[in-house]
Amino acid sequence: MKADKEMKDIEFWEHETLENIYFTLHQDLNKMIDGLNSKDKIKDDWIKAFDRVDKKRQNSDFARGAERIYFWLFNQFGRPNSSPIGADLFFETTRAFVHIDIKTAKLDNPSDYKGKIPISENQTSYSSKNKNFNTNLPSYYNSGKEHQKVCLTYVINIIYTEENSDFKIKAIFLISIPNGKLYPIYGDGIIGQGKVMEKSFRFVYKNNPVFETIQNKPWRVKRIFLDSDLKEEDIMSFELK
Repeated sequence: MKADKEMKDIEFWEHETLENIYFTLHQDLNKMIDGLNSKDKIKDDWIKAFDRVDKKRQNSDFARGAERIYFWLFNQFGRPNSSPIGADLFFETTRAFVHIDIKTAKLDNPSDYKGKIPISENQTSYSSKNKNFNTNLPSYYNSGKEHQKVCLTYVINIIYTEENSDFKIKAIFLISIPNGKLYPIYGDGIIGQGKVMEKSFRFVYKNNPVFETIQNKPWRVKRIFLDSDLKEEDIMSFELK
């Protein structure tokens, strides 16, 4: 399908905001990594309680700790919004309302990365009449009103290892999820089975990892950090060229 002006405008701002987020994170990479590792300074005081909970809860708790660091890093990005429906981080900028979710996965669990990312109903406006999952975010906030702004959604995917209670960040990637208005372009090809029936899907970005309407088709994925013993294809199933 040929993209219309609305789709092109949405993708323009998706790409523009992706680059702004990338710049925010990459301009002080050491600050981000040091922040994510700050838990290690007091590990003796929390590791026993952490070890007592199940693996799913551990991953959720690991992500919650990372959220605090990213909120700190994004303190100049935009104005935080208090809506109870949305991603871990939610900001209003001049042009958009921007959701940024923090996703963590262990390196030995490729079902949560490897070219795909689990997305819940409060983290996307992308939906399909052919797939059975719910979507709670609008394509636009204040649609049709004076202060209408597009809804943009992103994921920061953190891959880590845990061995003998030692945690190591192995990779961090930034991913742009298409707005719901872009379904005629991306269709069902980027939708995979979610973790929770009717409440989530997996964004299979490896099936179409570019901004289709932008000249030269730049990537929807940006590498923030990658450990020296890994390749991009280990995380995404493809290499960024």
